[in-house]
Formats: sequence, structure tokens, C-alpha cells
Amino acid sequence: MNTHFVWHYTTATHLPTIAQSSALIPTAQPFASAAAKVLWFSRQQQWEPSAANIEWKRRDVFCHRARNDAGSSHGLYRFGLPGSDGRLLPWPTVTRVAGIGVPEAMVMVANGIRAGANPTDWLGTLSAIPLAELRFQAWNGEKWTDADLHEYELAARHASAAGTQAIPLRGMDLAARRGAAPDLH
Repeated sequence: MNTHFVWHYTTATHLPTIAQSSALIPTAQPFASAAAKVLWFSRQQQWEPSAANIEWKRRDVFCHRARNDAGSSHGLYRFGLPGSDGRLLPWPTVTRVAGIGVPEAMVMVANGIRAGANPTDWLGTLSAIPLAELRFQAWNGEKWTDADLHEYELAARHASAAGTQAIPLRGMDLAARRGAAPDLH
């Protein structure tokens, strides 16, 4: 297990947008009007509970339904950054630097804990991180495996061919509704 990495978890539906931008990009928190944009990572090595949507909350669903089948919208991916990267700020430092107020931070904590997360696992940066600096992995239904950068292109082409629009990631959208440090871009 690569515990020296921290992870930004996402789904296949977001890969086209990520590929087009060539970076993971911090986003504004929808519930914190004065806050700076944050790109969230987690120390969790399996999955960040606050990033899970309702159907993935149960382990059996995560293992069986979230397989990365070609073209599947259920595919799970993660981007790894060395935990020692100087751009990363730990919780709650990142909230202060980003200007997230104490009431909003407490809502994030409460929602994250309800989702099964541990806020001390959360780290964030106010900087965009180029994809070239990140490790890319895919969930194969049993474990995380290194993935090829061409998967970005395949996901983008699949979305275009299917006539679907890439869905921009909005960091903390899920967190604002249900949990804390979700999928962010």
C-alpha cells in the first residue's frame, strides 16, 4: 500500500473535464461565499467516505458495482500526490488559509463524520496540480491499480461519442449536502 500518497478521489464522469484541463483545479465552496478555491485530498488509502455518493456507501456496492468497465459511469479513479508536497495544508489549517469560516468548517466536519470520514485525513491546496505531477489509479472492483494516462483520452472520446457533456467538478458540492472533502476539481 502506498501510504506516502494522499489521494483525490473521483468518478469516470469527471475524467473528460479533468483531461481537458490537464490539471486538478481548486474550486470554490458553494456554501462559503468568501472562501478561496480549494483542491481536496485525503490520507484515506481505500476511499474517502465523504466523497462517496449514496450508492457507494455500502462496501458490497463499492466492490461490485463500482468496477471500472470501459465506458462505465461507475468507474472510480484517484490521483495521488506525495503527502510531503509543500502545497498541501492539513485540516483545519486549510480552512483558515482558504477563508472558510468556523461555522462552515463545523458543518463540513459534522457531515464528514456522518459519512464515516475522519477530518484529520483531509488536506487541501489552493494551487492547481498538473496531471503530470500526479499518480493515476483506477479501481478494478477489488483494488486500486495504476492506470495509463490514455484512459483520460478514452474517457473524453467516449463522452463525446455518446453525446454527453463533461460534468465540471465542483469541490465540496457533495460535502455541502452530505459530507466533507469530496471529489474536487
